[in-house]
Amino acid sequence: MPGRLQGQLILNTRPAHQQAELSSLLELEGAQILSFAVIDIVPHESAITRQRLVQQVSDYDILLFVSRNAVDNAFRYIDSTRFKPGLCFGVIGTATRLALAQRVAQLDSCLLAGAPYNSETLLEADALQRVDGKRVLILRGQEGRNLLGDELTARGAEVDYCEVYRRELPNWALSDFDRLVENAFPTLVILTSNEGMHNLFELVAPAAAERLRRIPWLLISERMRESALKLGHNASIIIARSASDEGIQQAICAWADQR
Repeated sequence: MPGRLQGQLILNTRPAHQQAELSSLLELEGAQILSFAVIDIVPHESAITRQRLVQQVSDYDILLFVSRNAVDNAFRYIDSTRFKPGLCFGVIGTATRLALAQRVAQLDSCLLAGAPYNSETLLEADALQRVDGKRVLILRGQEGRNLLGDELTARGAEVDYCEVYRRELPNWALSDFDRLVENAFPTLVILTSNEGMHNLFELVAPAAAERLRRIPWLLISERMRESALKLGHNASIIIARSASDEGIQQAICAWADQR
């Protein structure tokens, strides 16, 4: 029996080291996958980063991880034996929770909020309503959003940021994408950030960009939909309820079932 995605040629634009699981899930449903990373994740090396994570991590009452990349890169330096007793954790994203659970024993007992793991749910957590005098460290990528920090500062917390990775434009030539699609053009594109969406259009030639605007896109937020329309996208948009690999797979399969 053919899978629900039989006949679909899907462009997976996740960072290269995060593509395998999603591609496998979609292939199990019958899709073919083209891999074209539009963001490179690079560790952010600085004296401040090392000092915060090696020497000062024991000073904090709460650690908030905004992505699985934040977990992976922060724990290049963190020694969990230095954690303050009673330390609480917050995460954004199911993949982030899973990555942190591999490094923190009995994580669920010290997680601030449950699913869905997003900024809004995290800020509603009981433990983050009364944070006057608490020290909070937010682990994130370079130039990340300040929503969490701004709100927690307004509630009286002392908030520091630690940027543990950078997002960079991959070193593709315009001809690389043309070669990738010379035998068949994608029927759907997966895009998981506004930055990745803009990067895609920097990495492809104008003719390819115009064709990409005319095929369905899988996005992970309504905020991304607005950006897609500003870029001239003119086809179906699928919004995944979750940015996890499983959430993306489910959204694409539901879309395919309705066609």
